[in-house]
Amino acid sequence: MTPAHAPHQAFIDMPARRRTLPAGYLVATPNHTENQVFMVESGRLRVSLSGQSRALTLNYLEPGDIYTTHTPTYIETVSPTVLRMVETAQFAQQLRTDPAAIGTVMRVLGRLLENSVALVEDLAFRDVPARLARFLLGLAERRGTAVAGGVLVPLELNMEDVASLLGTTRQTASSLMNQFERDGWLQRPTRRSVLVTNMARLEALAGRDGSVG
Repeated sequence: MTPAHAPHQAFIDMPARRRTLPAGYLVATPNHTENQVFMVESGRLRVSLSGQSRALTLNYLEPGDIYTTHTPTYIETVSPTVLRMVETAQFAQQLRTDPAAIGTVMRVLGRLLENSVALVEDLAFRDVPARLARFLLGLAERRGTAVAGGVLVPLELNMEDVASLLGTTRQTASSLMNQFERDGWLQRPTRRSVLVTNMARLEALAGRDGSVG
């Protein structure tokens, strides 16, 4: 049951506009003129920066997350998504009387900052193979399941999404995954999963001994 003061309730108590969006819909851009706050009711969105040749993913928004359209980022749905949207002024007024949603806002902003700092560190100090190793290790630690032969990790992202997170191209990310598989460090039992079979080699490549590069 949803608690009485969950973020969902903060939106229910306001005249929020409910929007059902398809995958690939651009909710906001750096030049977006509307200033709105939204809660993700269902689905998934990507928050990214974009240049002439590539995009860098800063964060993914999941159900229950609260974010704003008024940022210097691109916000795009990566699956069919339902949002509840309100004007920023209305949301600010609601927080003055019921600050329950502040915790969710701070959690999302903290995750965005953490991911952004990690991305800057990776781009500055690590090559792409090390970034991919760190990415796979992070997934294994957060969501992996120990099975016979290694750690089974769900991989909901496609190679283009992974490349965007790593600051590289889809071709490079795909080639490295294939190389890791040939080297015996991982297997791809399905399109949506990875079996990490050699955590030690990934840790060494990622610089888990404290070094970077």
